[in-house]
Formats: sequence, C-alpha cells, structure tokens
Amino acid sequence: MKKEDTKRSMATHLRREHSQWRDTNFSNKVGFFPVFYEFKEILPQLSGGAVSLFIYIGLHSNNQTGECYHSIEKISDFFGKSPRTISKWIDELVEFRLIKRFQLEVNGPAHTFIRPYSNKEK
Repeated sequence: MKKEDTKRSMATHLRREHSQWRDTNFSNKVGFFPVFYEFKEILPQLSGGAVSLFIYIGLHSNNQTGECYHSIEKISDFFGKSPRTISKWIDELVEFRLIKRFQLEVNGPAHTFIRPYSNKEK
C-alpha cells in the first residue's frame, strides 16, 4: 500500500471516529460546552489559566441557563491552585465579559454565569 493510501485511510478512520464520538456524546446527553467560533478573537488575549477556567465553568454549567455554582475553593482543589490564583482568573474572565459572578443572597453560593461573547464588546 502506498504512503498516500495509508494516510487517506487514516484520515477516513479519524473522521469516522470523531463523528461517532460526537454522536455518542450528544445522544447520551452527557454534559457538553459549546465554544463558538467568535471565541477565537478573544483567545489570544487570555491567559492559559483563564481559558482553562472558562472551559471548566462551561462544563459544569447548566446548558439552559449558563449558570455554575462551584465555589472558588472547589475550583482551586480541582486545579491544584490557590484560591487567589482562581480569583485572578475569574477577574480576567469578568474583565473580558465572558462571565458574571455574584451572590443572589447574603452568605449564599456564588452564581457564575457564562455570557455571550464577542470581541466587539471589549
């Protein structure tokens, strides 16, 4: 078999593998988080930590409301980072209008909302 044929066969396999993976995850209604193409415009301006946190929040958010209730402590445990580092990443995401975080009631859990993003807003 020629090298080109092997690569074409591998490409076909990888396309099929991706399609099956996507279809399985959507049909099982497992949590997912869409990252829309506009994010590409913001991406170079964010630190790696802020991008990781944005994805984490997205994966733990309600798909209908874009709302996540994880505490800074829980997030810091997940990443193995200090609460101060997580707070800096949150501030960065807030600055770029990617999230809004606040408490609905005194001493209640913080709600983090994913916001529609566009580089035009910054």
